[in-house]
Amino acid sequence: MSQPAPAPARATGALPAERQPLGVVLLNLGGPDSLSAVEPFLRNLFADPDVIQLPPVVRWFQPIFARLVAQGRGPKARAAYEQIGGRSPIAEESLAQATAVAAELERRGGLRAHGVVAMGCWHPFSDEAVATLARVGIRRAVAVPLFPQYSRSTTGASFVALDQAVARATAAGAFGKRAGDTLEIERVERYPAAPGYLEAIAERVRAAAATVPHAERHTVPVLFSAHGLPEAYIQRGDPYLDEIRTTVVAVSMRLGLGARAHLCFQSRVGPRRWLGPTTEEALDAVAQAGHRSVVVVPIAFTGEHIETLQEIDILYKEHAERAGIACFARARTVGTHPAFIGALAELALEAARARGWA
Repeated sequence: MSQPAPAPARATGALPAERQPLGVVLLNLGGPDSLSAVEPFLRNLFADPDVIQLPPVVRWFQPIFARLVAQGRGPKARAAYEQIGGRSPIAEESLAQATAVAAELERRGGLRAHGVVAMGCWHPFSDEAVATLARVGIRRAVAVPLFPQYSRSTTGASFVALDQAVARATAAGAFGKRAGDTLEIERVERYPAAPGYLEAIAERVRAAAATVPHAERHTVPVLFSAHGLPEAYIQRGDPYLDEIRTTVVAVSMRLGLGARAHLCFQSRVGPRRWLGPTTEEALDAVAQAGHRSVVVVPIAFTGEHIETLQEIDILYKEHAERAGIACFARARTVGTHPAFIGALAELALEAARARGWA
């Protein structure tokens, strides 16, 4: 009995899965690109119910609360941004990271990749990132947070914003008019112990320690300064603190720091109890122990921003000097360090392969 003739190929013009271009969406919080953007940036920040988690009973008040806080904090925040040139460099740095990751994906996996940035509180927002992917014909993308340690207030909020942007673009027909025409997203949620990430931090710490007087290099305390969170977030199950500790322990072991490593927290906002000790308290403890040098490592930050360029480099350095610390060495963020870019590319490639996209 003869076999039926094979059905003719569908002339859809669609590429095989392994040949389709892949989007890489790097997620970050964002920062104002001018002094006039500072207040609206703050308003967006404090209006996000995942970033600033008000009790449910007063959640209705959040838009008003955000406007009042932005107006109250605006002058001080603008003064801080004036100290670093009147704007945040975070958008440009994040885009450089996205471009580098896309290039590394093409080198490692032979993929055609296009990198974009989706910010939570300022341009380019998730809607802008999704529109860019739609315009260049991307229908599959891997989203990777520039927050290595998961928190609902950062990674969680970013994924919510991205999902909403994809839904809006799909409803508007940005990806096609047929049912099911949308942007498929695969997520990378966390990577606190990714080897390339750890190695990039370790190299930044080595470079900073090399600026300390030679006699103190093997005894200098190393303060890992992480962005703080209210303790209530952790008590409700946020894994951020555990994942920060995972990173600090892993880097400390690579560098053989032992008791020289200390975890502290910065960027506290409002009257609630936050994770401690604060970075100022840790600097005071270093000075009281008789040390005259310190290395500060911005451990939860993957790019330079107001928290590193102004809070650490200006405010904490001045605090350290007043406490009697003569040498204040600050490790640079991992930025586009090749090991970090390689780690992000590997995470994205693994996620794409899990979906059969590579």
